[in-house]
Amino acid sequence: MATLSELKKRLADVRLTGQLAGAMKTASAARYAKAARMLEDFTAYGSACEAIRRRFGAALAGAYPPAAPDAPVCCVLLGSNRGLCGGYNLALYEYADRFLRESGGARLLVVGRHAVNRYREKGAAVDGEFALPDTVSPSDGEGILAAAKELYLRGEASSVVLLWQRFVNMLTQTPAAHTLLPIGAEGGAEADILYLPDRETALRAAADACVRADFTAHLLEAAVGSQAATLVAMRSACDNAEQSAAELEAAFSHKRQSEVTASVIETSGGNAKR
Repeated sequence: MATLSELKKRLADVRLTGQLAGAMKTASAARYAKAARMLEDFTAYGSACEAIRRRFGAALAGAYPPAAPDAPVCCVLLGSNRGLCGGYNLALYEYADRFLRESGGARLLVVGRHAVNRYREKGAAVDGEFALPDTVSPSDGEGILAAAKELYLRGEASSVVLLWQRFVNMLTQTPAAHTLLPIGAEGGAEADILYLPDRETALRAAADACVRADFTAHLLEAAVGSQAATLVAMRSACDNAEQSAAELEAAFSHKRQSEVTASVIETSGGNAKR
């Protein structure tokens, strides 16, 4: 059985862990709220671009035709910056590794410091590494999107696929894949439409806006999911630390009381013998 000093040290360690988890929970709650607000603010613009894509799908696809249909797929892994977010990273990496194996020789762009470090440790061939701030804004993804589009337009990739965690709710994120390029070809009726300054320029500008909005929506969703997973994990760690501290305090008090009682009995026995 542990001694009083061992129990006291263990209790101090658990309390410190609880304080750290509480601080990280508070920070994650603030980041989650900001990321969720950013995604909500972007939703209206993203929905408008999605409506344009559905309306002019076939015409927009012509603005970004696949230059090399037989080239490998370019995968953009939207990972997280940090660990300590439960099974969020592990589930995404397992899904991404399986997708890459099935794709066979896919190009890979990795986003997020934790994801970058993971693929560096594996020695995987990566075509680009990108770090993002903990609170992502729409402009933060411009360099990532530019790199993916460059591979696609140069004919080094037949398509651009996003691998990310789809945000379902605070407790659930599901790994998924989404084709960013080429643009889906559904829709395309163009009767009675006036294009300014001309059809080609207008459709190219619309295609650029739709691709950018599509990518940004997934980037912001991945950021919300990452912060939600971290918040839930830190909340659980904080609760577990509080429960463990309460149990250790009870054990410490019981042990101290037992030692005091034993000391009193021993002292009383010694006095009685005299």
